[in-house]
Amino acid sequence: MELKHKSFFILVAILIGIGIGIFVWKFLSPALGRGIFYYQVNNDKADLFLIKNGNSKKVVSVSAREIDPGDFRPPKRSYLSNNRQKMVYFRGVGEVPVDGISENQNIVISRIIYKPTLVEFKNGKEKEINQPMDSADIVFSPNDKKIAWIKQVESITYEQIEKSGVKREVWISDIDGENAELLIGFDENLVLLKRWVGDYIYFQGLWDMNMKSIGRINTKNRQVDYVVPRGCDNLLENCQNIEFSPAGNKFLYEIVGKKDDKDITELYLGDFDKKEFLAVLTTDQIGNRLWADEGNRFFYTEQTADREGGVVETIHLVDIENQTDDVLYKGNYIGELTLNAASGYLYFLEKQKDGENFNLTKLDLKTQKAEIILTENYNKILLVQ
Repeated sequence: MELKHKSFFILVAILIGIGIGIFVWKFLSPALGRGIFYYQVNNDKADLFLIKNGNSKKVVSVSAREIDPGDFRPPKRSYLSNNRQKMVYFRGVGEVPVDGISENQNIVISRIIYKPTLVEFKNGKEKEINQPMDSADIVFSPNDKKIAWIKQVESITYEQIEKSGVKREVWISDIDGENAELLIGFDENLVLLKRWVGDYIYFQGLWDMNMKSIGRINTKNRQVDYVVPRGCDNLLENCQNIEFSPAGNKFLYEIVGKKDDKDITELYLGDFDKKEFLAVLTTDQIGNRLWADEGNRFFYTEQTADREGGVVETIHLVDIENQTDDVLYKGNYIGELTLNAASGYLYFLEKQKDGENFNLTKLDLKTQKAEIILTENYNKILLVQ
């Protein structure tokens, strides 16, 4: 009998401990991962906000990039960690004129110099990363302790890169840039890192604007696995708008063709592991696309012209397994789809019908009811996915 009493009290103690742990995790740990982020320019600063439960809270302020005197834009080159408690953003620190780009002496083309900066949301602390990183893309390791990045090169055009013979190099370092080591070099003129999942870094390579590649790097043995999707030629010249799933192993891609003298877009789903390619849908023209989960559902916007010559965009949700395509919302010039899956809201920017500004809109995926969060100039607001 005494043994049963001891067992009972031990069980109660374990349950209480679990309950306290959940309480501490929920209310005392940083809750930055449970919402979506957006920039809003305030003078020469870009304030980063977190929307949670319909309320906006400023997390940190960073430097806005100057376009013209008195006109600022939030840094588009911003990359959130997986736990959404840190960010690396690239701050514009100067411009260097580029020679030999144009014969027209009245046109001056400059290369913008960026400096990578690590920001910790908990205390707002910024730390410059002293590595020559290309600002096009970086990815965080699954545990957010490391980042993978492309080494910056001085050449800015495909012709200059080919002439110099410099390879694009993928490097891995600690999240603050320390302990950097070369992972692999590429023949492609440009490499865009997309996802780091498990032992694989998924990427898209480009030789020029038309010739492309899709692959993944094994971070353990440094082997590269390329794939040529169904319907695409060997250099993927007819393969457009590649979008990797959060799990990395699946990706969407488009092939543009004609049917009855009309331009159409065929949307396909690719699978790295199974080497399978599934035709998903055919439509007139696709704008935005965004994965709704690890690889079973995705959003896309379909563009059509109205009678006044404007653009009407319809947000669709496609369920691949159940083969459904549901219309969620129709709007005017929709962009920057961003999902908060935990709360069931889809956020996006939509141009005002009467006016030049854009509305930051929240769409309830269950009720399909839309709500405007704020209205701002397009160049002064940016959603961060």
